[in-house]
Amino acid sequence: MSFPMIPSTTLIPDSEIPEDAKFFGLKIVRFQSDKSAQEAFLGSKYEFQHEIGRRHAIPGVILALKGASPNYRITATLHPTLRQFTEIVRYNPANPPGDDYDEIGMREAHQQTQSDFKGAKKENLTHFRNYNIEAIRGERVAYLPTVSGWQSSSVFGQTIFVAYDESNEMALYGTLYLPKSPVMQSDGQTQTAALFQAAGTGLAIKAGALDTFGTTLEIELNVDELKAGQSFADRNGRGSKKNKNLVARLDNSSALAIIREKAVKGTIFDGRLADGRTGGTSETATKYIVDLSTMDQMLLNVICKGGKKPEQIKHHHVDRFVPYCRDFLTLLGDTFGAQWADPTPKHHEAYRRLYIHGWAFAQKAIALAYHEARRHELEPLGAGLGLSSDHSTPNELIEADRKLVEEAKANPPTPALSLEELKTRLSSIDWIRYRKHWIEVTGYKLDKDGKKKTREIKDGTEGGKKTIVEGQAQNTAATIGFVLNKILSDTWADLCSDVDAK
Repeated sequence: MSFPMIPSTTLIPDSEIPEDAKFFGLKIVRFQSDKSAQEAFLGSKYEFQHEIGRRHAIPGVILALKGASPNYRITATLHPTLRQFTEIVRYNPANPPGDDYDEIGMREAHQQTQSDFKGAKKENLTHFRNYNIEAIRGERVAYLPTVSGWQSSSVFGQTIFVAYDESNEMALYGTLYLPKSPVMQSDGQTQTAALFQAAGTGLAIKAGALDTFGTTLEIELNVDELKAGQSFADRNGRGSKKNKNLVARLDNSSALAIIREKAVKGTIFDGRLADGRTGGTSETATKYIVDLSTMDQMLLNVICKGGKKPEQIKHHHVDRFVPYCRDFLTLLGDTFGAQWADPTPKHHEAYRRLYIHGWAFAQKAIALAYHEARRHELEPLGAGLGLSSDHSTPNELIEADRKLVEEAKANPPTPALSLEELKTRLSSIDWIRYRKHWIEVTGYKLDKDGKKKTREIKDGTEGGKKTIVEGQAQNTAATIGFVLNKILSDTWADLCSDVDAK
């Protein structure tokens, strides 16, 4: 029996690929400018083209020099699918591979820069994962930040780049042959872990999202332990937290934002919500009644007594809760609207100087009282809030929610009081801040001698003045709870007195 002759080809070894000094000695095949390199690549004559088990071949990558000379960083920006992201990164910070990162010199970096997913960080991970799942379902557009990671200098010598476009000497375009070693995050740990979790859901598999969900990953190459620590410090130790009101203003896709927009329209709050940029809700400010963050908390109090996160309100809940939220805001306008004057009438004080109901703690307490008056309706409607949905399609999720609501409606809770009784109480209570009963609730401010602080205010007549005790307006859970309990209690009439604090 004879065998055919198989011609042998001598491959160009990795060691013969030029190391580019400008890119820190990275091996670069200049496909565009080097004719012989182009022919060799097209003829599959390079050794690395036949070592598919050692490297990821990632097309559409921008290899760039970042920062200022002489201290450039070398980065590769790629746009992998969800499947590719998990395969390339490998390092899930919520469940790190205990062997790989130790073997390639990443142990110290892991211990110093990677946080344990506990407490608030673990909760944030759940919210980000759910955000990705909502995008997979088609409920929202996924505005995902770029995940920034790095790969150890110990594998830099195995990294190869084929440059198809060299017109920008600071940023080459081509295919990256990246060693199959973990990529640790310098920024975006929670986002990375959330993508890993989303990739593991039944929904992602059923929807085909593993190959259609797009991400952006920036990998810094040739990083040692020292550089990794400095990168982490620079990225996480500067700047300040996001303005919650600004975030709320820019959010137009979440279910709670849609509920807010629909509920506010046409009420006294329309055009009178502060976003932290155009104006505020200080004691003397009158245009804005509440800020966006406070309004969202008020609506959550109406919907679910504040027991759920905004992310747990879904789009199929919007039409269900808008009528209640709108009714609540209308109630506030009918009860207090005449006193929320803008501008302040002549010879009068700004309304937050005069009235408890101008402050966030009172508004949140009243929202909770409204829920208690309609809890027999609201609690069954909210039975499916926060329903776990990792493996559910939109229709499956809606159906599961519907069943929970129907079951809860069969045995509704008893309201603490009727809605009409609540309206009567709110209209009868004396909400003047310096009344004795409110000073007992909120406490009073202290002057520099540690005594009750007093202030002279306008009394509503021309030239008229009145000295009052200055009450506090602390937006704390304790104060909110006290006001709520007093409104609902049998002794609520104590709040109707017109006796001033002394």
